[in-house]
Amino acid sequence: MGTLGGIPLDVGDVLAKKYRLDRLVGEGGTGIVVAAHHLQLDRPVAIKFLRTALASEEILLRFEREARAIGQIASEHVVVVFDVGTLEDQSPYMVMEYLEGRDLARILKEDGPLPYEEAVDCMLQVCEALGEAHAAGIVHRDLKPANLFLTHRDDGGPHVKVVDFGISKILDAKLLGAGPHEMTNAFTVLGSPRYMAPEQLRNSKDVDERADLWSVGAVLFQLVTGKHAFEGDSNVHASLAVLTKEPALLRHYATAPAELEAIINKCLTKDVTERFQTAEQLALALRPLASERTRESLDRMQAAREEPSVNVALNVASVSEASQAPPSKRAPEPAPGLTPPLVPRSEGGGPGSSERWASPPPRRLRPVGLLVGLGIAAFVLMIGLLVFAKTAAEWMGFLASGSAPPAAEPRATVQGPSTAVTVTLDAGRAPP
Repeated sequence: MGTLGGIPLDVGDVLAKKYRLDRLVGEGGTGIVVAAHHLQLDRPVAIKFLRTALASEEILLRFEREARAIGQIASEHVVVVFDVGTLEDQSPYMVMEYLEGRDLARILKEDGPLPYEEAVDCMLQVCEALGEAHAAGIVHRDLKPANLFLTHRDDGGPHVKVVDFGISKILDAKLLGAGPHEMTNAFTVLGSPRYMAPEQLRNSKDVDERADLWSVGAVLFQLVTGKHAFEGDSNVHASLAVLTKEPALLRHYATAPAELEAIINKCLTKDVTERFQTAEQLALALRPLASERTRESLDRMQAAREEPSVNVALNVASVSEASQAPPSKRAPEPAPGLTPPLVPRSEGGGPGSSERWASPPPRRLRPVGLLVGLGIAAFVLMIGLLVFAKTAAEWMGFLASGSAPPAAEPRATVQGPSTAVTVTLDAGRAPP
């Protein structure tokens, strides 16, 4: 047995001929995290190992499947997975990006509660990650401050990474083949009752993305107050509070806008139909409460995503161009009572794309107006052809007889519903 907490490897060993294990950086009830170095790419990585005692064949398959699922989440706010594999004893491991910073649980412990704007900034980024995860069919089910890692961008702005996606799914009894005592221990480590929705406490399998939105509210309450929305001396008491009591009021513990308290209470509503239904809706509600820097950043990203509008003028000169103009893309319809929500965007420099702000495109030209314009154009063209035919016939007769041509006829104006087309009926002068 090695020195790295339950796996048959030691510091200095090289895994898969490319990952040199440097030091232990984290340890939990089901696994450990080791800082390592990719020898070929010369870059730091983090490797998460599942403890050998849990590495049954079914657990291995589930672990690898979850790693692939994380790789499918296109968000810069989800930790990136580079590789997966197994040790000689079939214990699985997952190679991820190495993060420098602190998780929010440690920040709360060392620094205390965050100013409400900073807390909102962090949770807006979590909403972006959840939006992409939910779109990929993944429900986290274990959102808590310890699973939200705070790093910083080059400009010093906060950058939150969501880690441990879907790990709680490994704890299904049919996969573990464990007895009640073993299941209780596992859930004590990975299940977090103070952040879990009531329906998840009753049955962790029968949940959807709205359970994650409950967790966002519970985490946000703690970030601002330093306390839990549902207190209890133990996980059992906390679970009972979640199931039977209303959350504590934010105003009793922190100075924050009433709107923030209302948002948190909506997240923590026991009736799932009364909560925010999507991460986009929740982010839209939180946006006005974010810091100025975050709002400006969101505005810039929105402007970058907006497509240039195409205004089609209804007149004879442009009607053919209008008929060839490609239709603009429609943005998703917002939820009732809400302004247009976040829509996904793609950004370079990160592991994938994340949801950004976008507004609906300009109104498109109605088909009825276009048909009217085409009708006017056809009518004008018909008049022109008739005049041309008549004039040509007269000229042929005059040329044959040697007579002078008739005087020019007056101008005729055809009025349409939105334009005026002037047609000049002028035969011109007779040839000498």
